[in-house]
Amino acid sequence: MRASSLRGHLWQAAALAAVLASTFQAAAADPPPRAREVQELIDEAEKAAKRLELARARDLWARVNALEPSTMAVCQLGVFDLRLERIEKAAEELTACVEQMPEPTNDVERRRYEVRRADLAAVRQRVAELHVSAPRGTARILVDGRKVSEGRSVFVAPGQHEVTATGPQGQEARAAVKVAEGESQHVSLAFKTTKAAASAPAQARNRWIIGSGAAASAALLGAGAGLHVAGDFAGRETVAKVARLNDGSMLHSSAEYRQIYDEADAADTRASLFRGLGSAALVAGAALGAATIVYVVWPRKAEIRPRGAGAEVTLVW
Repeated sequence: MRASSLRGHLWQAAALAAVLASTFQAAAADPPPRAREVQELIDEAEKAAKRLELARARDLWARVNALEPSTMAVCQLGVFDLRLERIEKAAEELTACVEQMPEPTNDVERRRYEVRRADLAAVRQRVAELHVSAPRGTARILVDGRKVSEGRSVFVAPGQHEVTATGPQGQEARAAVKVAEGESQHVSLAFKTTKAAASAPAQARNRWIIGSGAAASAALLGAGAGLHVAGDFAGRETVAKVARLNDGSMLHSSAEYRQIYDEADAADTRASLFRGLGSAALVAGAALGAATIVYVVWPRKAEIRPRGAGAEVTLVW
């Protein structure tokens, strides 16, 4: 009884092992599911490559990459573009291919990785590389009319190229670049400041200076006139106090006389002080007003150019 029970347990364990083994084999054998359309395009691309229809094979792999982007598709595009002598595009695609390929884990993957790196090294010797930088906020960067992304390398054929950038307000920056095979060059673009934009701060500063000068001049002239009026009041008060001292109504030794005398002296001091300050304010206001007028009519800038042993000064009004 125990023998039959043991045989039963062994049979169940064997059956379970068989199920697990078959499940593992099925999982390992079955590739990840792929869309039927993509697989058909890959099969057709391989047939076109065997018939040496390289352009058609390349187009089919482009459709595969559009439907299901993958490192394999990018690598195939780079290989076919290299064979079709589209060297700039091949350099871009093979660069992405090598960057995306995982580290090889066996000899087959290692050989494939080395072949792709060799292809990339070969094509980079036939193209030039541009690194374009533009001011912050640049709306668009073009290399020979082709839109590119800032911060990424741009592969171009050897020769002369035009790099342009467009700013958010429509400003433009241009640079002509000549490169040789295998050369890497950095292109830095900067927008030119327009004359109107450059003169705006100067115009604002001029308005502030003229306005401040006129306001300060008017304030000083007003203060000067007011101080002269105050001085005249103090002068009339002095005259009135002196007249009272001399009308004979008070003894010179009386306390009232001494008080009136002190008041007359203080009024005379105030009159002199107010008139002096008023005159100074009037002079300062007039001088500041004259300086403001001179600033308005004076040249806004002067250009100095060396001429032999001397210099030529050009004034711009």
